[in-house]
This record gives sequence, C-alpha cells and structure tokens, in this order.
Amino acid sequence: MFLFRLLNFLAGYLKVICPAAFSREVVNRLARQEIDYWELKRGAEGELSFYILEKEFRRLQKSEGEPIAYHVSRRYGLPQWLARYHRRFGIPIGMILLLVLTKLSTQFVWEVTVSGNETLSDAAIIDSLEELGCAVGSYIPDVDFYRICHAFILENEEVSWISVNMIGTTARVEVIETDVKGNLEEEGNGTPSNLVARFDGEIVRTETASGKVTVMAGQTVTAGQLLVSGVVDIGREEEGRFHLVRARGKVYAQTTRRISVEVPLNREKITVLGEEVVEKTIKFFGKNIKLKENSSILPEGCAIIEKSRRLVLWEQLAGGIPLPIYLTTSTYELRETTTVLLTRDEALAVARQEMAELFQHEFAEADILSRAESIEESEDRVVLHWDIVSVENIAHEVPIGVS
Repeated sequence: MFLFRLLNFLAGYLKVICPAAFSREVVNRLARQEIDYWELKRGAEGELSFYILEKEFRRLQKSEGEPIAYHVSRRYGLPQWLARYHRRFGIPIGMILLLVLTKLSTQFVWEVTVSGNETLSDAAIIDSLEELGCAVGSYIPDVDFYRICHAFILENEEVSWISVNMIGTTARVEVIETDVKGNLEEEGNGTPSNLVARFDGEIVRTETASGKVTVMAGQTVTAGQLLVSGVVDIGREEEGRFHLVRARGKVYAQTTRRISVEVPLNREKITVLGEEVVEKTIKFFGKNIKLKENSSILPEGCAIIEKSRRLVLWEQLAGGIPLPIYLTTSTYELRETTTVLLTRDEALAVARQEMAELFQHEFAEADILSRAESIEESEDRVVLHWDIVSVENIAHEVPIGVS
C-alpha cells in the first residue's frame, strides 16, 4: 500500500468528477482502454468521482466517442508541487543544503550510550570520555578509540575493560567494572565466595545450591560468622586437597533486631519565595552557544538549578529522532529557611511514618514473629524504637580473598 501511494505521488494523479448522464459511458471507456483508476464513487446526484494518474487521464480524454465534460477536482503529487513552487528558488536550495548537512552530520557523534555499568553512573562515564575526546559532537574520523579506551582504564580504577564502537552516529560504550562485590549477583558469575552471617541469630534451616555448609539448625551464630564455605574438600580430608566454588544459597535464622528513628522537635523548613531564569545555553555538536547570560549579582540564600533537555525531532511519532542539540536552562530559587517547632504528637507521627518505610526496606522478605515498640523522649527530640523478632535470610555473599 505504501509503495502504491509513493509511486502515485511521484507520477502525479487527479481526482476526476463526471456528470451522472455520462457515468455509464465513462465506466465503459475505462474498461475498453484498460485504464487504471481507483476509489470509484457515486455522489448524491449520481455523478461519478474517481482517482486516476495524469497520463492515464490524457488517454481517457483522447478515447473515441462523444465528448464528455470531465471536471478535475484536485491535482496531487510531485509534479503539481514542483509546478506550484518552481519559481521559489529557496526551496530547492534548502533541500540541497539539507542533503549536504545530513551527509556531513553522519561524520559526527550524535549520541553516546553506556551498558554494563552497575556502580558507576552513565553520566560519570560519559563525562570521562568527553574529557578524552569522545562526546556528542566529536568528529568521528579524528577520534582514536583505541587510545581513548586505554587512557580511560588508566584513569578509572573502577573499570577493568571498556570498548567504544560506532553504530551509525551512536557511540556504544560497553564496560566491565572491577568491583567484584558489585558483580556477584550477575547470573553465571563464577567468582569463588563464602556465605557469612549479616546478623546474630539462631539457625532455623539452610537452603544451599553449592558450597560446604558449616552450621546446623538450632546453632547460635554471630554477625560475620561463616555459614557456607566456598572451599570444598576433594577426596579424603587428610589429603588436604580442595577446590574453590561460588557458595550459593540461603540460611534462615531467628533474629532479634532493633531499628530506630530519631526526629528532632526543631526542624528546618525551606520555602521557595520565587525563581528567575538567569542563563540559557544551547549545546550544538559539543559547542556551547549562550542565548542569555546573567549580568547581575545573585542574592544570598538562593539556589542555582540547572535543567538540560535534549531536542527531539518528531517526538510524538514513535519516540522521534534525538538531535545532538541540548537546551540548558539555569534558574535560581530564592529560598527562606525557617525553624518549625513540632509537638510531641507531631514528631511521633513523623517518626512512625519514617519507621514504616524503614521496616518495609529491612524486613520485606522476613517472617515477623513479634514486634515491640518503645519511645524515648528528651527536650529536643523523640526517638522511636521497634524490637522485632523474625525469621529471615541472614546469608551475605563475600568473595574469597576480598575483604
């Protein structure tokens, strides 16, 4: 369907209307001459309307028979568009410039994407690459990707491997971090490790997939104690042979833990009194162009807020096309800080709200057996304590040889 419409647009086509008295004759002529047409419709007064290519319409007009008063309702397609704007030289010149600029733009980096990072942020990696000469707006033929990757690893101890590959105008960055602890949850990671206790408790049961269990049900353990060892004996124990594995599993224990929330009675409250745009900058292919610059002295007690937005062409259509153009707006907020005095009940309500969030974070997967609440009060603060008895997984994975 799309190809059909494209070909019709390039060739040019018309919408033709003929009187009702000639409708039968028109249909017969179209069939005799084997002329292609589409969307044949009959109007309220019997007139016929249809679409037809310009060259086919000329054939229809030259066909033998009684002359018919055809009415061309509208012309469509590229020939009609060119005829309308043939004296406007700016349009073809603009189209040529657009093609040239589009071709040149493919020689620059439009976007930088990062994958493989867990502890380092995308922004930190992109900023480091920009300092080394690979950023949005860099001229691709001048970028030495091998040198940049080598220099990046020397300057960033958190990364053990990095690659930068150009896919069209996008620089795709892949990294492997050196933080072994941070990568332990990666599926298939074979780093040798032990499972140790996060908290004191009494062992209830163990569910292990690999490693040597060193505790049993009913045994009391302390935080940091070895639960499942990644050192597995081979053959008889007296032979002293072993191999290292990644200990995997869960060790459940009954624990008694206290969590606390402290709320001062005197709390600071920040009120925004107003804001004003102080600077606007366009970053185009890595070059900054200031549209507005602050020339006045900013008042004390204000905070500068910077917001950056990337321009997207046809954003409403399937995400659009991200352009290498960023609009950065800096505004200052004039703030007033006041001290608010809370009553005991207000402070306790705040503490309970914060405690509920802390409890959900700490005991989301635990089976709660009991919970006791206690409150400490002083002249300037309220402290809320919850003593919780639960059965939870206390196993914490630690790489062997990594403290």
